[in-house]
Amino acid sequence: MPGTDMSLEQLKIYQGSYPAPVDFEFHWEEVKRKLEAYTFKPEEEVVRFAGSKLRYSRITITAPDGTLLRAKYIRPQEGEQPRKYPLVVQFHDYPQASRSWFHLSRYAAVGYAVLAPDCRGQGGCSEAGEPGKGATGFGPMFFGLQDRVEKLYLHKIIEDALLWILAGKLLTETEKEKIVVYGEGQGAGLALSTAALFSEIGLCGAHYPMLCDYYRVWEKDFDINAYEGLRYYFRWKDPLHEREKEVFDKLAYVDVKNFAPMIRGKVLMSTGLQDVVSPPSAQFAVFNGLQCEKRHLVYPKHGHELINFFENEWLNCLIPG
Repeated sequence: MPGTDMSLEQLKIYQGSYPAPVDFEFHWEEVKRKLEAYTFKPEEEVVRFAGSKLRYSRITITAPDGTLLRAKYIRPQEGEQPRKYPLVVQFHDYPQASRSWFHLSRYAAVGYAVLAPDCRGQGGCSEAGEPGKGATGFGPMFFGLQDRVEKLYLHKIIEDALLWILAGKLLTETEKEKIVVYGEGQGAGLALSTAALFSEIGLCGAHYPMLCDYYRVWEKDFDINAYEGLRYYFRWKDPLHEREKEVFDKLAYVDVKNFAPMIRGKVLMSTGLQDVVSPPSAQFAVFNGLQCEKRHLVYPKHGHELINFFENEWLNCLIPG
């Protein structure tokens, strides 16, 4: 399925294919309020690399449902007196894990600490937790489709992302008013979701975001690769699509395009027009919904892949001027 799924002119005005729930913003503000009332303490375990001038740690937190979540944490180590650093929270793509210690160390070169969580139930060190009711084939993304919205796996990983922002603010070295979020694919969707709910996040980097416009993904047969679980849910649990509206009503609560209008910080976003994992139209639905300061870098011959040119622009955002 090479090539874009709409013309560029259509993409620039596309708003998405399924409406947001009327209580969407209220729903997530309530989730955030409950997380802010939840008492937890990040546990830090130092990871040593011989001769390093940086401080490496693994952070563990416990989610409200008892699931242990883990992240890599790296910060500069300057002198004997502790100091505070701006913090990047970097989320990974699906179904992977946080990037290597070596890769993440680059943030220290420009004066940032970095916290890189592992999503529950994927390739990193976090636990999986309990799935909601529903089909369980082809990865965890669509676990819980036969359960209530709060039991969706997608709802859980957005909650976890919000909890990691709170954890980052609890770290004693964090400049709490200088938090930045970044992600690729799934991680870009999580970064955008957190930026929507925390006003102190002044900058968001979203590289080829996923978790957006699920109905478009499904109707245009992009429900393969990462989204394949959606196709198999209908094949195995609802072959006549009698519960189609119920399913997409639930997914609307975890659709990143519905978070977009809530974001107030700056957003740098990318889309490769050859992306066959997260369709360009779904990504444009996110960008077109943003009402903040924003910039969209569109790469006609790139797909769902790491783009060095975008990373260079991200560096410019981190060290402006």
